[in-house]
Amino acid sequence: MIWARAEGCRVTLADGRELLDLTGGFGVAALGHRNPRILEAWREQEVVHALGDLADAEVTVRLRETLPRPAKLGVTGEDAIEIALRTALLATGKPGIVAFDGAYHGTGLLALAATGLEPFREPFAPWLPGPVHRRAYGEDPGALPGDAGCVIVEPVQGRAGSRVPGDRFLETLRRRCDEAGALLVVDSIFCGLGRVGEMWPGDEVADVLCVGKALGGGLPLSAALFYRDGLEEVWELGPEDVYTHTHTGSPLACAAALVVLEEVPRLLDRVHEAGERFEQAGWHGRGILRACAGSMDEALERGVLVVPAGLDGSLIQATPPLTISNTELDEAFERLA
Repeated sequence: MIWARAEGCRVTLADGRELLDLTGGFGVAALGHRNPRILEAWREQEVVHALGDLADAEVTVRLRETLPRPAKLGVTGEDAIEIALRTALLATGKPGIVAFDGAYHGTGLLALAATGLEPFREPFAPWLPGPVHRRAYGEDPGALPGDAGCVIVEPVQGRAGSRVPGDRFLETLRRRCDEAGALLVVDSIFCGLGRVGEMWPGDEVADVLCVGKALGGGLPLSAALFYRDGLEEVWELGPEDVYTHTHTGSPLACAAALVVLEEVPRLLDRVHEAGERFEQAGWHGRGILRACAGSMDEALERGVLVVPAGLDGSLIQATPPLTISNTELDEAFERLA
């Protein structure tokens, strides 16, 4: 499948077929494909690439000032996870990670170690770091192991099939971390920035909160937000940053992020409304991070773009732009019926 054009909630393939896009490019296009304000923000940039951690562009500084907490920027969502897990090790001195079944945190080795989806993990098992202590998602993990430096959790699990835990699950994890002197890392890369109807899901309990996907408005950008005071200081390890990338703080991505952070709060009521329509149509989840039984190939034949999800791959998932209209939702549900 080759995309030739994407606009709003529509994708045109190279063969000329037009699809109604319920993926938003894995949730990246929160404001719709080719959002006019993002395109304009890119055109206005006089610095396209700076010097990563050595020299921020002005727009990168503005993004840092706009984010709700001090942050270490990354390129991919996996970077934000890597930063968060390394922060826990630096802050606590303890290498253990408590993670959950069904979790998806990325495919780099450290993030993959915390990921709970075996098809991703198994081929690289001999190389995976640890120790990682796996627990059942949505349940009290009990007293944390003595070596646990952190717990990492998704407020709503994405790739596992839009799994929503009980209301007090995150509060329970906060209490367990406090008892053990561990950090609570909240992975809101998929469900954050409005996807489940909140800007920063889990911010009320997190020590470090990770965001990505939609943040860059279509370009790679992520951030680990430090909600516990002083965590950014654990990275002061010498004259050079010991975890960085050539494209950290990309000016184009940061320019788009400023648009995303301004526009998404205005769409939260719309997300709740669209989520109710998904619920009525039989899709489970929260906001517009939704899943139901189905086949991606069958949906494609009917002109709707979705992605496979679920622990056994039996689900299809919808993460459309937050701007999707009721008319477009009704059209999608009718095609899939």
